[in-house]
Amino acid sequence: MHEYEIIHEIVNACGGAGRAETAIIEADAESPEAYMKSVHPDDFDKAVSSEKDGAVVYTLALGAVTHKYTFQE
Repeated sequence: MHEYEIIHEIVNACGGAGRAETAIIEADAESPEAYMKSVHPDDFDKAVSSEKDGAVVYTLALGAVTHKYTFQE
């Protein structure tokens, strides 16, 4: 089990919001992939990337709403 700090950003393309809603989450999980499957168990269109500092970034397109999760161990 690993402890992650997760920055969760939500952008609603139809909501007219000028910026993303942001939350910081601390979670224990086997991996970022395992956490994502527990939060979004259904299939989703996702992109996974890594940043220079080692953070893992998941971007999910769920219709007009985009979720971005940045995992830092």
